[in-house]
Amino acid sequence: MEKQKKLIVGVTIPGSVYLMPGQLKYFKELGYKTYLLAPKSHYSIDYCEREGCELLPIKIKRDISIFHDFLSLFQIIFVFLKVRPDIVNLGTPKVSLLGLIAAKITGVKRRIYTCRGLRYEHEHGRFRKLLILMERITVSCAHEVNCISQSVKELGLRDGIFSESKSSVIHKGSSNGINLTVFDPAKVSEESKQNLRKDLGLEGYFVFGFLGRIIDRKGIQELYDAFLELYEFNKNIRLLMVGPFEMSQISNKNLVELFHNHEAVICPGRTDEVPLHLSVIDAFVLPAWWEGFGNVLVQAAAMGIPVISTNGTGTVDAVSHGYNGILIPVKDVDSLVVAMNKLLKNDDLRKELGANGVEWAKNFDNQIIWQGIDKLYKK
Repeated sequence: MEKQKKLIVGVTIPGSVYLMPGQLKYFKELGYKTYLLAPKSHYSIDYCEREGCELLPIKIKRDISIFHDFLSLFQIIFVFLKVRPDIVNLGTPKVSLLGLIAAKITGVKRRIYTCRGLRYEHEHGRFRKLLILMERITVSCAHEVNCISQSVKELGLRDGIFSESKSSVIHKGSSNGINLTVFDPAKVSEESKQNLRKDLGLEGYFVFGFLGRIIDRKGIQELYDAFLELYEFNKNIRLLMVGPFEMSQISNKNLVELFHNHEAVICPGRTDEVPLHLSVIDAFVLPAWWEGFGNVLVQAAAMGIPVISTNGTGTVDAVSHGYNGILIPVKDVDSLVVAMNKLLKNDDLRKELGANGVEWAKNFDNQIIWQGIDKLYKK
């Protein structure tokens, strides 16, 4: 009888488990003994209960802290020596760096780095050089780099982070795929949509929507400026900003007040009811500077919503320009205004892009991505 393979998947922040719902349950059903390497919190505990995996709690800081990072490294080494995994698959920068160093030291037979984006992309100077060095060390300790989008792979190759032979992309990209049974417009009742529209004050208005962490990198300044320009000429529009404001990643603190105080901007905060909130949006807008992939763009597409995003890293892979959405240059407010106005005024175009989005999203079904990950594990 073949020995049960032990699989450890790791993230730096417990909340990042939202990036991989269903994944460890899938691999458990395939016969793997599954573990989650992450700090202990209600997010990681709940995830392990849902997925049927074992939590391997660690203490780790997201930001660079040499003293604490060495402590975390030794803790992870101890965990790996105790569990003796056959495979580790680590994503998010800090746990990937420390975890893959630990995996190499302890002789883990199959070491996968899931590259969810290259954090140095919008940084400058010494900090950028430091982040590039960290990426190269991480890659040197991995057998394979699973880039979650083609543009991330191209960026990594261009900057010499990894080689062509060591890197790959599963199908059309994404780290976990989309659960198309959840992101299905037919699953959201008209009554639920009407109630939410009423609760948020959206009845009778055209709604531009954003969903995710509200931070500079997502293009929130550009989105606010573009909406403001449109609103000056059309008071029948609203901007729905769903998600948490992360103040540490917002350079213009006044922008938060502007969002909260504008009469036509609604900020309900974070939600677990993502399909429902997407369903009340007429046009989804994510003018991000870069993403690893841009899962929410595919989620919106699956809900039959036309999308607007940028030709930046990651986002360019999540939208089929002219088929289910519109791609504009990064940080281009004028182009964003034109694209938003185009969808605002053209019902037929919105319907066409929305219908096409449902088909486009089928490229990112969970099963496609998980099967690809399994092939990496067995390679």
